[in-house]
Amino acid sequence: MSFKESTRKIKDYFKDEIKTFRIGRAHVDLISDVLVEAYGAKQPLSQIASISVQDARMLVVEAWDKGLIKDIEKGILSSGKNVSVALDGNIIRVSVPEMTEENRCAMVKTLNEKLEKARVSMRKAREEEKKKIESQEKQGSLSEDQAKRQLKDMEQDTKEAISALEQEAEKKEKEITTI
Repeated sequence: MSFKESTRKIKDYFKDEIKTFRIGRAHVDLISDVLVEAYGAKQPLSQIASISVQDARMLVVEAWDKGLIKDIEKGILSSGKNVSVALDGNIIRVSVPEMTEENRCAMVKTLNEKLEKARVSMRKAREEEKKKIESQEKQGSLSEDQAKRQLKDMEQDTKEAISALEQEAEKKEKEITTI
């Protein structure tokens, strides 16, 4: 796997990790990955129902198979997402409570921990690539100038990738702390 591919995967993973953070407003990603017992196996909610945002604090879940409504309700309640669920005929209304200041601080702390893990992963990928370049230089398949140029380019790519992660984290932190 190339260095750029590694950094892209790390960035994508980080974005996926933080998109599910509850920010006090209803958004589909909050419950789309909730696993529901359906058809003898655990299925992500997004594959067995449509999820839509009704307003800032309310999601509406409409099961494609009405026989799964109780299972969906149970799955959402047991997901640990700290939401309220109400059955309304053939639809499920999911209420997202306002976040307290304490919850917001804890969420920002978790965000920063995930950011640091992503930074460390970037640095590990950089070190692995650096070892490859140095090995190629020793074997003679790269000249000293080529190796230095590649190392310099890789360092620049690493800085840009880490900067992109920090911008994503900053944007998410603003979402979390905005009331």
